[in-house]
Amino acid sequence: MFNSFFLKNFISWLDKSSFLRRRKTRRLSFQFLFLVFIALIFWYLVSKAMQLDLGFSHLNSRAGFGLSHSFLIDYTSNDSRWQAYFTGVVNTIRICSLGILLTTILGTVMGVVRLSSNFLISKFSALYIEILRNTPLLVQIVFWQIIFLKLPQISDAIIVGGFTAISNRGILIPWIDANPKSEIFLGIVLIAVLVSIISKIFLNRKEDVTGQKLHSNSVSLVIFFVISLVGLLGTGIPFNWDIPSIYQNEFGTYMQSGGFELSPEFLALLFALVLYTGTFVTEIVRGSIQSLPKGQSEAAQALGFSSYQRIILVILPQALRSIIPPLTNQYLNLTKNSSLAVVIAYPDLFMVSRTIINNSGHALPMFFVILFTYLTLSLIISLIMNILNRQVTKVRV
Repeated sequence: MFNSFFLKNFISWLDKSSFLRRRKTRRLSFQFLFLVFIALIFWYLVSKAMQLDLGFSHLNSRAGFGLSHSFLIDYTSNDSRWQAYFTGVVNTIRICSLGILLTTILGTVMGVVRLSSNFLISKFSALYIEILRNTPLLVQIVFWQIIFLKLPQISDAIIVGGFTAISNRGILIPWIDANPKSEIFLGIVLIAVLVSIISKIFLNRKEDVTGQKLHSNSVSLVIFFVISLVGLLGTGIPFNWDIPSIYQNEFGTYMQSGGFELSPEFLALLFALVLYTGTFVTEIVRGSIQSLPKGQSEAAQALGFSSYQRIILVILPQALRSIIPPLTNQYLNLTKNSSLAVVIAYPDLFMVSRTIINNSGHALPMFFVILFTYLTLSLIISLIMNILNRQVTKVRV
């Protein structure tokens, strides 16, 4: 009897109270229920994950598989899985760094050409954009691999100038071979880079304080070349040329040695990433140039600047302010799209990780490593581009 009386009074109080009718109260209630729901899902996932082996000790075991590409790392199947993974990371950094460089050059050139008054090259740039931008990247990667595999066999390799060999095994180009003096020379070059950077920072700060033009870029470049030249003269010749060659062994099999090999898989992935990402960079450059006031180009023309001088000295330096932010996104896209290398068996970090997963069965820890690696690469690219953006947008008095 007492309980029913208390319940009726409580319900009556709730009906008369404005507490639950407040908008803020309802909003907080929904947020609380949402947090409880997320917490339950998180607890469920953690409880399931704790039942798995999440350690990384299996990466210390012998890899047991070979890799078709290794750069700067002498990897063998007897090395650990960590060593195999780091080899894949280096391969990814190699393709991404070279891809970013070539994409920047291609996108800038095609973006300027897109606005040219020359009908032929302008329409060629437009055709390039419309075809490659609207074609899946995966299809382009496979297409370029087929193209490079259709090159002549090694027995009929194309020799260019006696220094370069082109066949369906790849392209062999001259390379440099290190000798004992190489480490000393590279150390001197590193010192030259550090000294030139420090001098540039010092001169920029002094220029901001005094207002006097100190030509920090020219001074830092002179310092770098002088120190590097002194190191080169002091160490002699720190590198030897490694010229590629094609020969037949005692069994009559054609072999290749020397030089630096650009395999069909590497070239296919590089071409596809550069050409595909270059279409977006082209549109970024074109839009940024068109966003500038027309009077800038007219003023440069009135001063007697040539077309090249107008682009290099007036247009592009101002367009960089609006080019860099979207350009950063394209660099990040290129880095993440490099994971498609798995379809043509180029051993980037994702393909190597998948091989480790198949051998060890530890999928979840490896995917954490993959996510962390791509996140680290993306953050490094973003940090560099943000520093560059601050330098470009810096207002000098």
